[in-house]
Amino acid sequence: MRLINTDSIITICENDLNSANQALAAITQYEMGVINEQRLHSLLTRALVDFGQNSTNFEVPVEKTVQFVAQITIWIIIFSSIIVLAFTIYLSQAVSVVLTNRETTMKALVESEKRNKTLAYKDTLTGLPNRNLLEHTINLAIAKSVRNHSQFAVMFIDLDQFKDINDTLGHTIGDKVLIEMASRIADTFRECDSVVRFGGDEFVTVTDDFEAIETIDAIARRVIEAISKPIKLTQIETFITASIGIACYPENGTDPTSLLKHADTAMYQAKNAGKNQFQLYNRNTANKNNRKLSIVQQLHHAISNNEFSLAYQPVVKLADNSTVGSEALLRWTNMNNERIGPDEFIPIAENSGQIIEIGDWVLQQACAQCKIWREAGAVNHTMAVNVSSRQIKDASFAKRLSNMLDEYALPASSIHIEITENIAITEDKVCVANLHELSELGALLLLDDFGTGYSCLSYLKNLPFDILKIDKSFMPANNTIASTIIAMGHALNMDVIAEGIETNLCRTFLHNLDCQYGQGYLFQKPVPANEFDVFKKFNVGLQSVAAPATNINAPGH
Repeated sequence: MRLINTDSIITICENDLNSANQALAAITQYEMGVINEQRLHSLLTRALVDFGQNSTNFEVPVEKTVQFVAQITIWIIIFSSIIVLAFTIYLSQAVSVVLTNRETTMKALVESEKRNKTLAYKDTLTGLPNRNLLEHTINLAIAKSVRNHSQFAVMFIDLDQFKDINDTLGHTIGDKVLIEMASRIADTFRECDSVVRFGGDEFVTVTDDFEAIETIDAIARRVIEAISKPIKLTQIETFITASIGIACYPENGTDPTSLLKHADTAMYQAKNAGKNQFQLYNRNTANKNNRKLSIVQQLHHAISNNEFSLAYQPVVKLADNSTVGSEALLRWTNMNNERIGPDEFIPIAENSGQIIEIGDWVLQQACAQCKIWREAGAVNHTMAVNVSSRQIKDASFAKRLSNMLDEYALPASSIHIEITENIAITEDKVCVANLHELSELGALLLLDDFGTGYSCLSYLKNLPFDILKIDKSFMPANNTIASTIIAMGHALNMDVIAEGIETNLCRTFLHNLDCQYGQGYLFQKPVPANEFDVFKKFNVGLQSVAAPATNINAPGH
């Protein structure tokens, strides 16, 4: 870019001068010649030279400035282009990294989702499907059976001795046993069947359609045979068995919940029957189990709801028919006003462990009542209380009894602890220690139901029992067993109590055999405390007293 040059300016000026001369001539009415053109031209020429020099001096710095600005602009454009290019390269690389990371993340998420699905539906130890897939598997089998109008079976398999292996050989060996058993079970079933690890040492299988129950019978036998084979994981062979419960669709259930529940119930039926076998679901047995579960639930609130009570049956001295003591017998009327007999609920409470709390309640109530009667004048009255195997195997039982005796200021000899023969012969170390501790405390120990178990002299001599109690099944007493038990008790310096006395003839026979004490309907059935006369001397005749029709108030329970 350049400014207008000097020559151009001179030409412009000359043109302007000519125009000016013409205009001047017109004004002055002089011709152009009159004016001294030469002199005027000289002046203009000099002026134009001066103007040209001045213009040149002005043009050079302006041109340099323009060039500088142009160069700066070019460099700015170059640097801007470089920056934009660099930023574009950086941005493209960043986008590429982001896209790569996104792809990697998506792949990781997909793999993680696959892994989570595998963990959600597959047992990591055995490789079998886990219980999360079980309901879906059973629903598929139900849908297929509905279409084909067929039936299938759900088998609940439980390893019988697995806990012992885990406790003795450790969890590592236990895991190996589970892996081996899972493999054996899976190999036993058909490809069309499904095998699931339910949890712990339990497996559930869902068989495909079958036409005859004999098919399921054969499969269950194969499973039991396969599991019972020895397994060598250490230096010695290990043996394990299984109990199997079977529920069939649609006979034993039409949905996954009921089928699993009934198969589980049948499995416990197999265990109760001796283990190492299978059982088909039995509705009658299930009803009994449901009854047991109902009783367990009700027992949890029986004490707080004041549903329990004690009835007392007199212990009579046969020599004069005087009342010398009583036996506390537990009675239960639930919130529905249903009277449930001790023969039914006591074994259930023992199995559930609730007997510890219930037994303590009985002891507490019996001690309180014994104190009331003693303070009323029956200073030598004794109170007999039945104790279960769970209680006598509780290491703190004797201590709790001692605390109760202190609480009611009762002598230990006022409380008689009744223990059945089957408990005594177990030779459990805690049980034996408790018996000796109770004896040292001063409580008298009664061996209840003697003659109904494995009666022998060895444990009678070694355990600190004070009194033998003849079971009511040996009444009337005119038999060899009753007389033998009485003679045995005397030989061991033990008093003898006979229960179940219903006739005066029986009482007389026992008295003639030197049986010191007796209980039974001849004297009185179990009654509440307010109906019990601690000073009563029974005037029994020859007539017998009929027993009630029900077994709720049966003595000795």
